[in-house]
Amino acid sequence: MNRREFLEALATLGSAVGAGIVTKGCASVPIRPDGSPETKPVDSLLKQGASVMWIAAHPDDECFSGSLLARASIHYGNKLHMLVFTKGDGGECCIRGGCHPDLKTVRAAEMERVAAMYKASLRHESFFNAPLPVESFPKRHEIYAKWLKYKDPVKVALEEIEKFKPEIIVTFDPFHGATGHPEHQLASRVATAAIRKATHHVLRTYYVENRFWLFRILGLADPGPVTETWDARSRCKPGMTCRDFMLEATKLHKSQARDMGNVRRYYTLFGTLSLRQTDPFKNVYEPDART
Repeated sequence: MNRREFLEALATLGSAVGAGIVTKGCASVPIRPDGSPETKPVDSLLKQGASVMWIAAHPDDECFSGSLLARASIHYGNKLHMLVFTKGDGGECCIRGGCHPDLKTVRAAEMERVAAMYKASLRHESFFNAPLPVESFPKRHEIYAKWLKYKDPVKVALEEIEKFKPEIIVTFDPFHGATGHPEHQLASRVATAAIRKATHHVLRTYYVENRFWLFRILGLADPGPVTETWDARSRCKPGMTCRDFMLEATKLHKSQARDMGNVRRYYTLFGTLSLRQTDPFKNVYEPDART
């Protein structure tokens, strides 16, 4: 399932919300990767000033964790850094009249504006982005081989970790990657490989988990477990929740109006953020692994 199929399923889930079928998830008691109680949930770390780094594959991927990123940088004023591996040039252009001079340039400019809105520093790379249709996507390890021909993505992530020195890193799940996109999974695996190589100690690593009930039923959700559920309706700035901020930021991705419009349309589904705290040194998922 790609992002388009994910958002179409999201629309189905949104209809269920409108019909009153979906029940609200319960707030979870934070736990560590080993299952023991976590004494410091993510928001308490942010309140103490923890710096955050988001590592993703595509411009606009930040919508998956944008509420938490906004909580860090906009509400608490913490340092935020974004590392995005591709320019998203394998996607579609939803701008009437086309994307000029090309989609790659347009999406790069959009990502710069989004990073500025989040008050984040940004490193935006130009690794291979698998072109549509979804059926033509190479497998994850094949994409990794293509990335290596351009430059070593683990080295890129390592450079950013050593330079920015984040206390918290947020990325996708390494197995499913929220929508099943192999580049989401690869970005996650590259991120944790870089953490293991870094001399800087990253205090916490979180996967953002897609655990919507419909996706669980269909077998299309991230596998979990969820170690913490964070309320995206937390205050971000006067009169605006962090979810509201994330939704406003999606409007800057004009070339992706179709997908980002669905995110805004079904905003009620983004009221909570499912997080999985992981230990990259114990839970090792290599970028070149075929499974």
